[in-house]
Amino acid sequence: MTSKKNKLRAAKLLQRRYKKKPNPLNPEGIVYIDYKDVNLLQRFMSDRSKMKARRMTGADVQQQREIATAVKNAREMALLPYTKRVAGLRGPRNRDDDREERGGVSRDVVERYENIPDAPTAVADVAPEATTSAPTEA
Repeated sequence: MTSKKNKLRAAKLLQRRYKKKPNPLNPEGIVYIDYKDVNLLQRFMSDRSKMKARRMTGADVQQQREIATAVKNAREMALLPYTKRVAGLRGPRNRDDDREERGGVSRDVVERYENIPDAPTAVADVAPEATTSAPTEA
């Protein structure tokens, strides 16, 4: 159940005409999209090596299908990367520092403890003794 305002808003949106992007392949006279033409294919890909949408590139349905097939073939032949690494804002994590902040033991302390020759073994390292033994008579 839509209100009158929503119906009016939807009617206004339908009346809008968006300017269609010009087809980038027609002015250049390209009829066949070759998977070996990496420069052409990179125009239809984002900076992270993802395919751009048709409304972004201006290609029609058939050309977009051919571009997608050519990009997939070029990726298989290792002419194009599947993804590109983008430098993040955060640096690599130092997991030992995180462990110390949470109150845990740092890795270097554990390694030093293991190197002590007379250090007692941990409870988990010792094999459990048999608990069911026959009672002895005295």
